[in-house]
Amino acid sequence: MRLLDRLFGKGPSAEQQGLAHGIHNPIDTAVTGIQRDEAYADTARIPQLSDYVAQVIAAMIRHSTDAPVIQLTPTDTPPSVFDTKIGGAFYVPEGMRPPRNKETGESLYLLAQLNFGQLPHLPDFPDHGLLQFFIAGDDPLYGMNLDDPQSQKTWRIRYLPTIPEVRTPLRTFHPAWKSDTDLPFPDERFSLQLAPTLATQAITTSDHRFDGELQRCIGSMNDRDRDFYRMHEAEISDTLSDLLAWGGHQIGGYPLFTQEDPRTNDPVWRGADTMLLQIDSIDDVMFGDSGVANFFIRPDQLRRLDFSQVLYTWDCY
Repeated sequence: MRLLDRLFGKGPSAEQQGLAHGIHNPIDTAVTGIQRDEAYADTARIPQLSDYVAQVIAAMIRHSTDAPVIQLTPTDTPPSVFDTKIGGAFYVPEGMRPPRNKETGESLYLLAQLNFGQLPHLPDFPDHGLLQFFIAGDDPLYGMNLDDPQSQKTWRIRYLPTIPEVRTPLRTFHPAWKSDTDLPFPDERFSLQLAPTLATQAITTSDHRFDGELQRCIGSMNDRDRDFYRMHEAEISDTLSDLLAWGGHQIGGYPLFTQEDPRTNDPVWRGADTMLLQIDSIDDVMFGDSGVANFFIRPDQLRRLDFSQVLYTWDCY
């Protein structure tokens, strides 16, 4: 009986055989029948078997959900006004005004900026222009509206399709901090240039679609392995979380949540499956207690460059 016969039952697909290649099963292939049942029940083998099952499930999940993502890593180079970056000064074209909090009249601050001309191309995303993300500095939630996450009254997104070749000093803005300004940055001078790296990412365990993928994998197992998973679900789930762990600043891919995915049951969020941007609490950025900020959009709206219904959320521990 072959390795995948024991894990998935008789007649594994070529795809499944390939996914398990190189993953070591702690129970020898010669052990079958009642002896194999006894081996699975041996408490001394539980940690090894749990790791093995978790690795095979992770391989299946990666195979079915891997998606392109751009990781954003800070550099030591001071950013220009047009760079992909976090914080700092921002450009406002002629005929436009710097964004303000529509409820308080106070200036909004640049959270992050994406220069698509500097970035690898992702499906549905533009290949040129600036996308600017602004948040409130006079609100402990940084402008997030829990009741209306699409409302841009207290935060804003602007897409600028054209970047001027020569910067006009009078069109560069950097709102001053006040004594009560509250932002996820250490000080007014804070700004980070971000360097992109194109990678692939599997679905995260906090994504609302993860459980469906997990159940699909469990359904592919034979009875023995399915029963083992259910008996040791907590241990296997912990290992899966480690194997699929992912965080940091990124464009596209799958989100990280410290609490729960707001898209799970809320019809307002339904269909917002593309993550425009994730900003994590690293590199001197801090959302609450080590939180993560996410911006989501429907794929069809992204293709139309319609950023009027982007969903903004952040949560923390």
